[in-house]
Amino acid sequence: MHISNGIINGPVSLAYAAIAVIVLAVCLNRSRQDLSDRLAPMAGLVAAFIFAVQMLNFPVLPGVSGHLLGGALAATLVGPWVGALCVAVVLLVQALVFADGGLSALGLNITNMALLGTAVGYLVVVGLMKLLPRSAFGVGAAVFVASVVSVVLASQGFVLQYALGGEVALTIGFGEISAVMAGVHALIGLGEGAIAALAVVAVARVRPDLIYALRGERLSIETEGQKSAKPLIVAGIVTALVLAGGVSYLASSAPDGLDATTLRGCTTNEAGEITGGTCIAQQAGEHEFAGGLLADYGLKGIDGTTGIAGAIGVLVTFAIGLAIFRAIRRRKAKV
Repeated sequence: MHISNGIINGPVSLAYAAIAVIVLAVCLNRSRQDLSDRLAPMAGLVAAFIFAVQMLNFPVLPGVSGHLLGGALAATLVGPWVGALCVAVVLLVQALVFADGGLSALGLNITNMALLGTAVGYLVVVGLMKLLPRSAFGVGAAVFVASVVSVVLASQGFVLQYALGGEVALTIGFGEISAVMAGVHALIGLGEGAIAALAVVAVARVRPDLIYALRGERLSIETEGQKSAKPLIVAGIVTALVLAGGVSYLASSAPDGLDATTLRGCTTNEAGEITGGTCIAQQAGEHEFAGGLLADYGLKGIDGTTGIAGAIGVLVTFAIGLAIFRAIRRRKAKV
């Protein structure tokens, strides 16, 4: 659900960039309370795993695919503040290294996926965990529902952004676009929910103490024993490498829910009449790094290298995430 350059006008994009910077600064400050020596690598793993799974587009409708956004998953595993930073790291790597999501739209994408998606996902999980057992099953069910809700609301974030600053005048009402986005992303949310639930349950069965949503009100992850998280981190990175480096070749090539919506109305029938509504994508601009070495998830000039690019992306995302979270941890120790 990455917005391209040119879809939303400059002033609105700039305003959302400012919002993203301010809220991420708050997340940086608040995350110091949650980060421990063991949680920093866990947060890096969450970012790398989300990057890997975002490469796995799955079909939801004929000609339409979807992929994980990751907000609810991140919030469940490492909390809302660190979780938002994890998703933001993924979006930053995607935009700067893989030319995925316009640079001028980075604030828009961070707001929808990293901030809104994570916040909504966390609130839903917290609410449901008051009703569900504090177990692998309970947290798995909670993150499933949270994923569906967060993905749908994140899609409505785009609708609001387009209402404020869409570059193309609509020939249909915002109600129709809102309904289309909500319907498609509800289906995507079901897929995301299944992926997130499987991931969370897998962690809960071996290291429930590393799941933020299963921590007691006064429970500190640093007092939850001294068992090393290294085996889980290694297993998680290997899994992410397999997904991005191998399974990604099986991913759907159909446009995702947002792209499919912006492409409605961009085709004509036999009579030359535009079908499907407004061609929002007509104003989409080329990415600033479209000619980059790893643009569009492949080595420049070499076909069939999606897996190599994906594996590089996993390692880069983990390294950047780990460096950021360890820096936050060190700053916490000095304060």
